[in-house]
Amino acid sequence: MSSIKGGEYPLSKIFSSEFNYNIPSYQRPYAWTIQETGILFDDLYDFYKNEDKEENYFLGSIVLIKQDDDPKSDVIDGQQRLTTLTILFAIIAHSLSDSDDRDEFKNYINEKGIKSQGIKPKPRLRIRERDNGFFKDYVQELKIDELTSLNPESQDTEAKANIIRNAQILQQKIKDTFANEADIFAFGSFLVQRCYIVVVSTPSQQSAFRIFS
Repeated sequence: MSSIKGGEYPLSKIFSSEFNYNIPSYQRPYAWTIQETGILFDDLYDFYKNEDKEENYFLGSIVLIKQDDDPKSDVIDGQQRLTTLTILFAIIAHSLSDSDDRDEFKNYINEKGIKSQGIKPKPRLRIRERDNGFFKDYVQELKIDELTSLNPESQDTEAKANIIRNAQILQQKIKDTFANEADIFAFGSFLVQRCYIVVVSTPSQQSAFRIFS
């Protein structure tokens, strides 16, 4: 029987060099609408403003096919949250004019690489092939204004349309909610330090699907 491991990690570790997420081609496309995305942001912000400072926010669990000591992670369950959180990090980074502050949040989107450790630069999340180039060019390259100016109805996949709509609503919510960049940075810091995801991983596809089902 394949070994199954589980652990609860803050987003700072979820979006780190320990995980290199890939959405397999057999998974459904990115499907979250502005309803799910809006609820996620509102829940996060309400907790951020009103919670006990000793409490953490739980974002659910994800299921991965992953070998020990290998960051490559095929996502069996969790792509909607991972993709939406990446969009949110991209908008936070885009909203910060200070280059150091912006680079901190870009690091949760793209592995900048560490040459001395043999770690190559790469995006932390690769979505389904048909939509990945679009996601990389606009979200992971922080071309947020260009992305939000696109017409969702003119896209050739619903996943691309959802990426645009969700970027639009998240960008608007960031603008409407926070008075200045310091407030945006503080919210981003809350996300990476105080928001947690449970990771369940196994090297076996069969075990991963059994956990998911």
